[in-house]
Amino acid sequence: MITPINILMSGKIIELQPGIYSVKVLGGWKVKTGDFSLELRHIDSDLKIKLKKTFWRIQSFAFKSRAKKIGSVDIPKWGSYSVQFKNANHLKIKKSNLFLISSFQKFKPIEEIQIIIG
Repeated sequence: MITPINILMSGKIIELQPGIYSVKVLGGWKVKTGDFSLELRHIDSDLKIKLKKTFWRIQSFAFKSRAKKIGSVDIPKWGSYSVQFKNANHLKIKKSNLFLISSFQKFKPIEEIQIIIG
């Protein structure tokens, strides 16, 4: 599994092998993606891979934190990829997805939101 990436760190380079990877948001289970999107760009070619948003968002734990799957990426070629975030400020997270609890919670600050690709 890859280390968490802050969504304000657009342009971070990661190494990926061919396969299908889940993209999860860390920090909470109530996630609103809005127009948020992610694109991976292969460093040595013009290959661009976009996030495929998932309908069934699976809740789990990763890196001792709540995680929610927001999509997947299909990597056809081994190599280094640059992670590009678009509309990062549209991604909103609350710790709980239960209505009664989440109505009293504030959204996490954008500086604290991280994703994992793995």
